[in-house]
Amino acid sequence: MYISNCSMLPFGWTAETLLGSHTSKPYNPDIARVFYRAGYIESWGRGIQKIRDACKTLGAAEPEYMVHGEDIMVKFRALQSAKVTDMKTANRQSGGLNGAYEVRILEVIEKNRFVTQSEIAEVTGISLRTVQRVVKLLRENGKIERKGAKRNGYWEIIENRNRGE
Repeated sequence: MYISNCSMLPFGWTAETLLGSHTSKPYNPDIARVFYRAGYIESWGRGIQKIRDACKTLGAAEPEYMVHGEDIMVKFRALQSAKVTDMKTANRQSGGLNGAYEVRILEVIEKNRFVTQSEIAEVTGISLRTVQRVVKLLRENGKIERKGAKRNGYWEIIENRNRGE
């Protein structure tokens, strides 16, 4: 995700200067003061470091800052866990909408093999009936197996064994 703002750094500053220790020099001090008094800014000159710290805490890659003339842009990379499967690509790769659902359901099972079908529906946003139908197809096609009792059991993904995992 890119966030861009039309603004100019102080004369002689670069993206590296912005990331290092420096005094705060708001582009528009009047607007900055209004945000400060309204409580949107708790202190001057900590925004970039707070963004970097938040990314580090979440386990995300550090954002990339780019300066192009009168434009400052910040590039954030999505967490792997936050990426959503592209439905059109998944449909083409796996032969239709069921294939896209299969991909999403298998991803959930990979993360938690004890997950219930109701939980899969909740996590993916797919209706429970569709989850039940697709799980049935996955079982019939030998892609997953249910091990153990109905309440205490878990899912085993068979594809992984075939790929040598």
